[in-house]
Amino acid sequence: MERGAKLRTRENRPGQRLRLLDRARRQRDPDGRCALRAGLAEGVGVSRMTADPQRTAGRQDIDTVMAILDAAGKQALGMFDRIDQRRIREKSPGDLVSDADRALEIALCERLRLAFPGDGLCGEELGGRPAGTYWTIDPIDGTSNFLSGLPLWCISIARMKGDVPHLGGIHAPALGLSAAGGPGIGFEVRGTTVLADGPPRPCFGVGRNANWNGAERALLESRIESRGFNIVSLGSCAVSLLFVALGRLSGYLEIGCDGIWDSAGGIALCRANGLRADFRIAGDSTVDVEAGLPAECPADA
Repeated sequence: MERGAKLRTRENRPGQRLRLLDRARRQRDPDGRCALRAGLAEGVGVSRMTADPQRTAGRQDIDTVMAILDAAGKQALGMFDRIDQRRIREKSPGDLVSDADRALEIALCERLRLAFPGDGLCGEELGGRPAGTYWTIDPIDGTSNFLSGLPLWCISIARMKGDVPHLGGIHAPALGLSAAGGPGIGFEVRGTTVLADGPPRPCFGVGRNANWNGAERALLESRIESRGFNIVSLGSCAVSLLFVALGRLSGYLEIGCDGIWDSAGGIALCRANGLRADFRIAGDSTVDVEAGLPAECPADA
C-alpha cells in the first residue's frame, strides 16, 4: 500500500459482544478483579474500547516500527531456514521455546532502546517491569508453527501507554506480510491490501491454549458455526489478529492467552482500521482477547 493511502474502515459497533464469552470470564474471575501476569507492572489493567490513548506517535514512529520489524524478520527467516539446528525446551506442557525466540527478543530490545530510549520493555522471554510508556515484545508468536516449518508465525510488538495499546506492529516474514499503526496515527500495510467493507468473511478465528476449557470452547465454536461461519485455528493469536485487521477474518476470540504480548500489537492494528478490539487480564493473570466481532455473531437468547 502506498504511504498516505486512505483506508475505508468498518465502524465500531459498541455492545455487540458474545455474552457467552462474558459468562466464561465471570466464571474465571467472579469478582471482576484484573491481575497481571508476572513481569507486568502493577497498575496495568484492562484495555477498553472506550479508552482514548494520547495520540503522540506519528508517521515517523510507524516508519521506525516497520524498519525494526523488517530487520528482525530477516534475522528470523535465517533461523527458520535452519530449524533442524534450533535448541528447543518446553516451558510448560505444549508451550515450546527455542534459542531463536531469545535471540530475536534480545535484538528487538536493542533496536527499541535505540529508537525509543525513554520507553520501558516487557518481553515474553526476558520479562521486564514496564511503567508509563513501554513496549510489549513477542519475538515469535506461533512457536510451534515456526518449529514445524509452517509459515503461520510472526513477530509482534506494541507500544503501550498505561493499559492502552497505542502503536502496534506485526511482521509475518514467511508470509511476506507486515503492518504497523494505531488509532489516530495511521495504518500501513506491506505485502497485501486491506479488504474494504463488504459482507462478513466466511472464516472466524478461535484460539486454543491449555488454559481454556475444551468443552467451553467447543460450545462457543458451535454457536459461531450455527451462524454460518467456518472456524479456523491458526496457532498464533497475533497472526490471527493481523488477518482480522486486514479484513481476512470476520473476528477472533481466545480465552486464557499467556500474556499481553500475544495480543497488544494486533489490538492496536485492528483499532487503527476502525475495528472493535479488546483484551482483558483475568484474575488468574491470563488474557482474554476478542476482535472484529460482527453483528451476526451469536448471543444468548
